[in-house]
Amino acid sequence: MKPRVLLILLLCIMGFLNVNAQDENPFITYDVPSQNLLKFNRFLINPTFSTVRENKSYVNLLHRNQSVTFDDNNQTYFLSYSGRMNDRTGLGLSLYTQREGIVSNYGVLANYAYGIKLSDKSNFTFGANFSYYNSGFDENRANPIENDPLLNGFQDVSLLSFQPGFNLSYGKFDFGLFAENLFDYNLKTNESVSEFKDKTYSGHLQYTHQFENASGVMENARLMPLARARKVGQDDFVLGGNLILDLPRLGWVQGGYDSFYGASAGIGFNLNKRVSIGYTMEKGLSNTFDNFGLTHEISFAYSFTPNLTEDRVMLEDSEETLAQNEEEEPLTEESLSDKDKEIAELKRRLTENDAILAELLYRQDSLENNRQKDLEDRFERVMRMVRNETNGKRPDVEERAEEMYFINNDKSALAQQTVDPKEFNNNTVQETEPEPFVQKEQTRDAVAQTTTIQEERTTQSQGATGVKSRKFKDLQGVEDGYYVVANVYKDEHYLNKFVDAMNDEGFPANYIENPDNGFKYVYLKRYNSWTEAEDAYRTKMGGDYDGDLWIMNVENRYRNDAYVENTNKIKEKSSKFGTDVLQKNVVAQDNIGNNATEEQEYALSQGITDYYIIANVFANPKNASRFVKLLNSRGLSASYFINPQNKYRYVYLKRHNSWNNALVSYYSKINDAYDDKMWIMRVTPNLIA
Repeated sequence: MKPRVLLILLLCIMGFLNVNAQDENPFITYDVPSQNLLKFNRFLINPTFSTVRENKSYVNLLHRNQSVTFDDNNQTYFLSYSGRMNDRTGLGLSLYTQREGIVSNYGVLANYAYGIKLSDKSNFTFGANFSYYNSGFDENRANPIENDPLLNGFQDVSLLSFQPGFNLSYGKFDFGLFAENLFDYNLKTNESVSEFKDKTYSGHLQYTHQFENASGVMENARLMPLARARKVGQDDFVLGGNLILDLPRLGWVQGGYDSFYGASAGIGFNLNKRVSIGYTMEKGLSNTFDNFGLTHEISFAYSFTPNLTEDRVMLEDSEETLAQNEEEEPLTEESLSDKDKEIAELKRRLTENDAILAELLYRQDSLENNRQKDLEDRFERVMRMVRNETNGKRPDVEERAEEMYFINNDKSALAQQTVDPKEFNNNTVQETEPEPFVQKEQTRDAVAQTTTIQEERTTQSQGATGVKSRKFKDLQGVEDGYYVVANVYKDEHYLNKFVDAMNDEGFPANYIENPDNGFKYVYLKRYNSWTEAEDAYRTKMGGDYDGDLWIMNVENRYRNDAYVENTNKIKEKSSKFGTDVLQKNVVAQDNIGNNATEEQEYALSQGITDYYIIANVFANPKNASRFVKLLNSRGLSASYFINPQNKYRYVYLKRHNSWNNALVSYYSKINDAYDDKMWIMRVTPNLIA
């Protein structure tokens, strides 16, 4: 009878430990203490933690030996995988066995979590744990002296459990709720294991502090305090709090307190970049566990980092329509303030360049004076030769020679005399042009081809269908162009690893940091044209890259250092050209009927000579409007005026009141904003030069 008494005593103890018996078949429900799982298996605290604040994936083996001084104590083994599948989804899968006295269970647990971006600072994540397990009497742990029919009649019980939860992230804070046994079902009896009043619920509040500027042991470290409240059925609330300092270069330390299980302290070491080992000790402080001894938890983990953005749920579906360029953002007080600061900085830099510009202007004035003096000397020599030939008896020949000399040598005089192109024949104009930018006569086919090219370029600037792209403006220190981006990071550790990996594969990878959001965009290669970038995107870098790509279009309209660079260019180029080389006095016609439907005529300057940086000339108003729209889509401030004499539309990029300022814009290519051909047009009162 003594063994039977011992058996009854054990069954009573197991009843105290949440062991159930229905139809005389004992079983234990799934109940794994998770208060110390701050580093690995965090999804047991809340199912959303497989993706919330998680930047790695891992395989982990956990053993919890509870109250070691108590015979037949509770022991749990977990072999699990957990990690992020992409920027929104987390998954987990576990095999586990749990033993309480002579009753044990074994089963499988699956985890799923999915996040939704609510705003730039907030995310909502929901998830659930699903478990299927068998529970029953363990004959291998029972050693009765006599064969007891009662023990032989026990059968295993199959159970299902569904445990949903959610988490709301805002900035560095996380708040969530977890229903630990919302649905538990006994497949053998087709009944729910627990009634609604006996369900268990828990909530958490967590804060994450990232040591962003630390170095050494504290590099990429983070401090994560966690507060929990747990309600088990009709019992009192169980309150607890934990703290973990995660040091990726070394390991981690943690501590905590739970009003039911007691106080805990733990430490872990990263043996290398992938292998970790951890140990946690727990001591009961309440009457429930105080006399049962210490609890030990040991874990081994193998970690690997997926190629994901460090900030989860970064790209939403609405942002995946990046094929269309972003529209101009409305100006806010903050952006206006930034523009004011930028203008002030630009003015300061312009002041520093006054000396350089003054030297340049002095040099140009000197060149003009020398040129004028040289013209006068040559004129005297020519006229002396004419007088010698005519013996001073043909003043009409001398007058004609004087006229022809100034026509062939003084471009400014010629410009003033060529108001009406009909006064000179084509040969005369073409001979006097220093550089024929545009031929005077073009066929309709040539114009149609030019128009087609302009329309194609307009389409490309807006992004072809199916090509992910995004336009970024005014990124300081970043060269204009088209960057094929492979990944986005916020953490430099994973950023450097990815860049090194891409360099090892032969890509000239680098990254661009956006100061507005702190993100770092890793690009595989930079291209000067959209066509080249689009080809690299569609061919996956010539078939050498199998991941996702998108195109970053960087257009810096205003650069603080532009004038410093451009003055050097002017110094180099001004010695090669005369001050009159760039004036244009031939109008290019597109030979399209001048059927203006919407006139946009600008009155020319009255009494003031202006210098226009001309990009093109059109007779058709629609072509002029399309070209202006194309230029403005590139960040320029283009417009056009109508010559009242020939009704041509002159598309200009900029207007200046002085020739020297026009030269600065020409040689600097409008502050490096326009690479195509352009020329300077001098407009005098009521005249076009």
